Amino acid sequence: SPPATLAPRPSTPTPVPASSTPSPTARVVAQPTPDPRAYVGVVQYVGRLGQTWTLRDVRIGVHPDRVRIVWEMVEDRDTAPYTEIVEVDNRKTPFPRGGVLFDPSWGEARIDVMISDCSAMGVALNEVLPITLPENPVITKIGIHPTFDDALLGFSIGLRRPVPYQVFTLTDPVRIVVDVITGG
Repeated sequence: SPPATLAPRPSTPTPVPASSTPSPTARVVAQPTPDPRAYVGVVQYVGRLGQTWTLRDVRIGVHPDRVRIVWEMVEDRDTAPYTEIVEVDNRKTPFPRGGVLFDPSWGEARIDVMISDCSAMGVALNEVLPITLPENPVITKIGIHPTFDDALLGFSIGLRRPVPYQVFTLTDPVRIVVDVITGG
């Protein structure tokens, strides 16, 4: 086929007559920012039950507008392990252990991530976690959430204050991702 040719441009712009009637202009409407407290107590679920999983790695990435926490699995599958994620008020929902009811080092709120049917064979979680972020304006630390079920891995993301967050999963390899919105 012959090569495409561009239409010639006019040498002078075509004048458009002025109108006495003002024309409406597009108005940009700012999207309302969700109230960060709206996330507290709302449980989100990803993945599905019915398989066993092995945790390969926990890592974080700090970006200008978010902190991304990734839990990567060993298994290559088309779905992630069943996971329950909820943001809680630390004073109203303390960790399930004796002793301190409120630990201020976790901040005012936290996001609890409970991964079902998952083991951490080969990952020394007590050596890797907690990860502290002292300079971060939102996240205090990322650590282990105590559970009393050997088929459940628990993690918590400590927050200086309630904030919005997003949860999604990826495959190849299977990952559970929580993006904590820091606002930049």
